[in-house]
Formats: sequence, structure tokens, C-alpha cells
Amino acid sequence: MSTFQLYRSPETAVPAGRLRVSSLGIHEAMLPGMLRYHQQRELLLMFFHTPARAGHETDCRGGFILWPHGTLCYYGNPERSWDHSWCVLEGSAANLLRELHGLPAGRALKADAEPVFLRYFEAILRELNSRQQQDEYVLEHLVDLLFYELSRLIRNPELQIPKRLQRAEEFMWTRIADPLTLEEIAREAALSVSRFSSLFHRYYGEPPMQYLNRKRMNLAAQQLLYHAGSCKQIAEMTGFADQFHFSRRFRQFWGVSPREFRAEKMLRHLHGGGEVAGHTDL
Repeated sequence: MSTFQLYRSPETAVPAGRLRVSSLGIHEAMLPGMLRYHQQRELLLMFFHTPARAGHETDCRGGFILWPHGTLCYYGNPERSWDHSWCVLEGSAANLLRELHGLPAGRALKADAEPVFLRYFEAILRELNSRQQQDEYVLEHLVDLLFYELSRLIRNPELQIPKRLQRAEEFMWTRIADPLTLEEIAREAALSVSRFSSLFHRYYGEPPMQYLNRKRMNLAAQQLLYHAGSCKQIAEMTGFADQFHFSRRFRQFWGVSPREFRAEKMLRHLHGGGEVAGHTDL
């Protein structure tokens, strides 16, 4: 069950050898807009959880892209908030592994790979946070497995998420400000509630309403960090008509109130924690 997480290697980190992770973000929700970034590292791997554009591709939801060194990256959604995960890889092994598994660079690939990305990004993040210096051997094997699973998804379309579940997941995101019921979401997939819940859990790794709540809590956290909006405005934006209900659910999920979350994260950012930085300095 993934929440917003961010890693940036220390400025004093040892220069890249075979493989080094310089930064990684999981479920970073962004405000409407397009980002332009000149990729100067070895490889930038990016997955889009929600509708977004990347380069010349206009519909990248559920897809991923590998931006190689020297590429001008252009991505985002100019019409509404969007959510993505990403990782910057350095060292000679990054492109060698990409070539070994036949993953094209510079263009978006549709693979319905959200469970794969979350599983390996979280494993990489745990490894990075467990020691002071990066272990190239462990990281290289994790990236190798990630690339293998991505190439397997591309080769085997039957492993991908059924279209009706994708429609339901898209419905959740586009209606995230509405108080949706499980029956409404299942109807969008043209399935009974029990069948929909079972299939959704199988492909997304958690029950649909738990998944929706996590999406809302991630979006609320991002709004608290990046926006000056009031808690009441953020509550309405994330599907809560009652500000007190929103605050209670937020505390249950994050362990602190919305006001405490905003104050704690901003204070950490001011003291150099780097937890609220965006992509402008990847």
C-alpha cells in the first residue's frame, strides 16, 4: 500500500560506479501543468498512475517511459492534477540492463505496470534507507528484475489489467472530489460489487475503497505541501464535504492532523530535508 515517498542521495555520495540511484519518488501527485526538464543523468524511469502526456504521447496512464541521457523531457497534464512515480539511475549498468531486456528509450510504453513499479520501487527505497552507502550489487539486481518484469509485461498483453477495471480506476480518479460509493464504481466496470471487488483486489493489490482512500490521502498531502489552500478547500477537493471527517481520516492515514502535517513537512524542508522538492532539480 504505497503513499507519497521521496529519496534523494546525499550531495557527498560516492560517484556512480556500475549503478547508483540518485533520486526516487513514489506517488508524487502534481498540480495541473506540463514540466520541461533536460535529462543529464544516465536514465530517468517514469510511470504515470493517472492520465498524463509524455513527449509525443497524449495518453500515458498506466504506461512508463525511460528517458536517456541528454533527452529533453516534456510531461504532465495541463488540465488536471496527475500522479506519477520515478527513479533516476546512474552508472554504466543502467543502460546495459535496459538494452539487455529490450526496453525502448525515449517513448512511452503501455504495460499496466503499476503493481510492478510499486513493488520494486518500494524495495529499492527500503534498501536505500537501510544503509549509509549504496550497495551497487543489490541495487543492480533489483533494477535487473524490474526491467525483466517490465519487458515480460510488454511481451504478454494477457498479463495486463482488464480494460473494465482500468475504466473503473480512471472513474475513481476523475471523480475523486465526489463522495463515491462502491456500487457506483462497480457499475462503471459493468460488474457486480462482489466480482468487481475481487478482481480489483487481485490486480491492484488492495480493496477498491481502500485504494480510493489512499489516492485521496496522497492528493491531500500533496495539496498541503504545494498549495496554500485551507483544510476545508482540500477536504472538498478530495471528496469530503465535512472538514472534520476529512481531518479524522487524514490523521488515521498519516498519523497527524492536516495542520500538523503541513507544519512538520515544511519545517523539515526549510532545514534541508528535501522531502517536498519537485522535478526541477532531478
